[in-house]
Amino acid sequence: MYAIAIGGTLSSGFFLLPGIAAVSAGPALPLSYLIAALFLVPGFLCKAELVTAMPRSGGIYVFIDRTLGPLWGTMIGFGTWFALILKTAFALIGAGAYLAIFVPDVPITPIAAAVAVIFGLVNVTSVKKSGFVQIVLIAGILSILLWFFGVGAFQVQAGQFAGFLDQGASSIISTAGLVVVSYMGLSKVASIAEEVKNPVRNLPLGMFLAFGTVIGIYLIGTSIMIGVISAGSLAANGGDLTPVATVAEYLVGGWGKILMSIAAILACSSVVNSGILSASRYPFAMGRDKLLPESLGKVRQGSQTPTRAIILTLLLVLGFVLVFPPIAVAKIASSFKLLMFAMSCAAVVIMRESHILSYDPGYRSPLYPWLHVFGVLAPLWLITQNGILSIAFTGGMMLFGVIWYRFYAKKRVNRHGAILNVFRHLGQRKPND
Repeated sequence: MYAIAIGGTLSSGFFLLPGIAAVSAGPALPLSYLIAALFLVPGFLCKAELVTAMPRSGGIYVFIDRTLGPLWGTMIGFGTWFALILKTAFALIGAGAYLAIFVPDVPITPIAAAVAVIFGLVNVTSVKKSGFVQIVLIAGILSILLWFFGVGAFQVQAGQFAGFLDQGASSIISTAGLVVVSYMGLSKVASIAEEVKNPVRNLPLGMFLAFGTVIGIYLIGTSIMIGVISAGSLAANGGDLTPVATVAEYLVGGWGKILMSIAAILACSSVVNSGILSASRYPFAMGRDKLLPESLGKVRQGSQTPTRAIILTLLLVLGFVLVFPPIAVAKIASSFKLLMFAMSCAAVVIMRESHILSYDPGYRSPLYPWLHVFGVLAPLWLITQNGILSIAFTGGMMLFGVIWYRFYAKKRVNRHGAILNVFRHLGQRKPND
């Protein structure tokens, strides 16, 4: 679980995004990464609670469907599926950028598409093979990163952080909204909970350990990047797409650039692998629940993998790689993720207030309900900082979910969410209560 959570997170957010984010955050880039993490803490804790109560394939889709009903389940299912697809597409862009260092005459897009197809085939084969590949990739990435931190820490220059807050609070906060995509993979394991042994113990443990590891890597790593070559160098020409390789070359020369490029390719590949694995479980779960064609909810004999859902997810990933530029992909994916974390907090409140006996999570998020209220409101506010394209795309996906439910799914499902129990309990309370 730790390998899947780390592998689903540590890629383009570290190896590609710092150069793009430095354009608006300047030397305060590490602060933007920290703020983004703090905004996600409530939702992260709530997801850990929900996944121990409902360890089924589909993650947040299942949680929302069972709390708010199939209409909201349809909207959130589509939104989360597309958010993970966008995250995977962003990782492919990162992989293509670093692979282009070795084959500079080949455009990034065809390279990215080839990587996606390879890992799509890995996922179709079996979950076990996908998990083994993930462990190997993470071991290699973390080993190389330890070397990078060890060498870079001794060459950080404090003067590079002069004017730390000169970009202003607004730019730092908006950059936090952009880099939220860097943390998206931490809760991907929730979408494959049904395929995990002892999910009540292993899922929260893997998520929490991965969260702490990733925050440390982002804060230390971006501080080294700024301290070694400056925010201005990272932000040059609209943002360096291979910032870690650039820093490594400055530190030790050409072989450092090659070493960190290998790490970046491994990291981005791990996200593509885990991204296709987890994203495909949303149409799979929705197909089983009849919100999508039931053929998507079937598994292939022998491998027990949802082949149709994987192929459809792979095709959509390739489409986004071809259509959207990197920064647009990052902002749209971040906005979806913020919405999903807000909905996770709302789901916990609804489930607890419904007093359903079957809701018995193995882990309970703390500071109820204040942390949960903050977890709903703060991400929604941060979405507004990501720009009109992200807001429009997020709203458009929700509207698409409503239309799909109205004309396709409504006549095929007959269930209600736990929120009806909340209303029932409220109606039964006496005026003096």
